[in-house]
Amino acid sequence: MQLASRPRSLARAVRAALGLVLALSLLGVFSVATVSAAVPACTSTQLSARIVNWEGAAGSRIANVRLVNTSFTTCYVRNYPRVRLVSATGAVLIGGSSASTTAAVHVVAPLHLLKTEVADSNYCGPSFAAPATLTFTLTGTLGRVVAMPVSSTDTGGVPPCFGSPGSAGHIEMHAWHT
Repeated sequence: MQLASRPRSLARAVRAALGLVLALSLLGVFSVATVSAAVPACTSTQLSARIVNWEGAAGSRIANVRLVNTSFTTCYVRNYPRVRLVSATGAVLIGGSSASTTAAVHVVAPLHLLKTEVADSNYCGPSFAAPATLTFTLTGTLGRVVAMPVSSTDTGGVPPCFGSPGSAGHIEMHAWHT
């Protein structure tokens, strides 16, 4: 009788362990590389970004940004795409580092959103066409998302120059969050 109950006990233990793995992965405890096999990466055509507002802090400008999955397909975005402050003509005012290929990912359900904050400082370049906005270049061939600016004349994200003319600016973003 003991031998017959062992396979059932083992099967119950395996089911419990699989349930725990599923629950933890839904909570984001495991790396999402496991989830990404079942959920495709978002492409720029599935996403829309909008700058909600700009705030100033000690010479820096900080954008509050919303990223929406406008498609009807669940997909994921990776933290830390390449972020750039650009003019209305697309000229790069301040460029960020390359998009991460290893950062954590976030699964975004259809018509749901993620948030981030982007900080830039020290724009010492030439004059530019308004509005200034942000772009997010996704990894590989997934494309680039251009954020809708606060207004058609917005230049609130362009920080003051604290260096010599032509000196490099700096831009960085926080991880995506809900």
